[in-house]
Amino acid sequence: MKSIISILSIVLTASLAQAQQISLREISSNIKFNQQIDEFNNGKEKIKYADIQGIPYYYSKFIDAKVGETSGTIPIRYNIFLDTVEVSEKGTVYELPKDEPTPSFTFTTTKEKLVFVKTNDLYSGHFFELNSGKYRILKKVVAKYTAATPAPNSMIAGTPAQFSTQKPMYFIQFENSFIKIPKNAKELAAEMPHKAKEIKEFMDKNKIKLNREEDLIKLGNFLNQ
Repeated sequence: MKSIISILSIVLTASLAQAQQISLREISSNIKFNQQIDEFNNGKEKIKYADIQGIPYYYSKFIDAKVGETSGTIPIRYNIFLDTVEVSEKGTVYELPKDEPTPSFTFTTTKEKLVFVKTNDLYSGHFFELNSGKYRILKKVVAKYTAATPAPNSMIAGTPAQFSTQKPMYFIQFENSFIKIPKNAKELAAEMPHKAKEIKEFMDKNKIKLNREEDLIKLGNFLNQ
């Protein structure tokens, strides 16, 4: 990818809050952008997205998103394979650096809020924030790449390369802790001993399922009371 150095700066002031559309100049801070093209490096070769079945994106098209707490918006696309945010300006697509903290983005149509969270582990990067507050419920969505396999012989067909969206993973962030939400109340209580009794009682009473997103939102609301 051809890289460019941005000399733009992020100034999310009250005046920007009144803007209808925010540009790259207003969401960057002397950081390096990559001009996004539809391919990625796979070892020694570059593979074009067009040659792969499925898509590496959360949504295939660019969608307007509110930047931070301002009312201004910018078209973005979330690449769940690379865990990067792409922004579009005047027909050119740019990729925000993954290792640089970025403002939050809230899709105007679905109200889903994409946030950057540095967790100091393999999950560090972008998450969807389901609940804010002292106890923050976060959702991680990733796409898996499976390489093509050649046909072993003329009687058996090979398989094409493909992207497949994986089952979402959910986390709770609180104080200095960041835990992946386990399968049942007993395991969750063990991860949060200071809230063990309250969690078990709430989950039993409300029949909370930890693999059901609407129930996780209820759990987050309860923890933040």
